[in-house]
Amino acid sequence: MVLNRICHIEFQVTDIARAQRFFEGLFGWTFRPFHDDMVVFGFGDEHIGGLQRVDVLTTGSSPSIWFRVEDIDALIAKAVALGGSAPEPKHPVPGVGHSVAVRDPDGNPVGLVQYAA
Repeated sequence: MVLNRICHIEFQVTDIARAQRFFEGLFGWTFRPFHDDMVVFGFGDEHIGGLQRVDVLTTGSSPSIWFRVEDIDALIAKAVALGGSAPEPKHPVPGVGHSVAVRDPDGNPVGLVQYAA
């Protein structure tokens, strides 16, 4: 298992079908449903990221980058100790594990994902 490396890149989109056509045509990515408001993409079984449907795009919040970590609670505490923040608690991701977006000292989001054992 490779840790502390990018495991997921997520784009906020207002129209999943339109975004899927764009990225499929641009990069040749394949897609599969994840939940009602998200499809994940990659090449065959290789996961790269997801398209998350939102009603309104928030400038500067997309794409988001997520890192696979071993101990999400320890890294939340470490981020805060290093001058960052954790504005929201970790939450379960069905079929994956847990995730949370901490913030660096400038307020940039840093996504953390701890996969279930």
